Amino acid sequence: TCFSRGFVRGRTGRYDERVTSPTYLLSNSYDVDGGSTKLYHMDLYRLSGAETDLLPLDLEKVFTSGISLIEWPSRLNKKPSERLEITLTIDPSTDAAPEIEDEDSKYRRMTLIPFGARWVERLQFLQSEGLLEDLM
Repeated sequence: TCFSRGFVRGRTGRYDERVTSPTYLLSNSYDVDGGSTKLYHMDLYRLSGAETDLLPLDLEKVFTSGISLIEWPSRLNKKPSERLEITLTIDPSTDAAPEIEDEDSKYRRMTLIPFGARWVERLQFLQSEGLLEDLM
């Protein structure tokens, strides 16, 4: 949710936007691009992955007409062929602040996996412009 909060605030330009986890609502949406595009933030943790669980989310529409941030995408039966998977993990082998013994002091690792030519090209562009270095 922390990554999604930053993404939503950055994409909408509303830096004080209240962005909460949609764990119980399943989906929150935000207007971007002057309202011409929807950004969907979904949390599928509570779902089993059964097709009937996913029906209310109208995923076909969401995937073709907006931007989707999905927590627990492993609950999806079918993922879009064109997508960027972002995986965030805590690297237990490194400590940002060894004197502090809590999870917040650990380094995070972000893995970006592009699916489809569009996302491969986008990541290559970001890398060639040095913009991925900002994530390091």
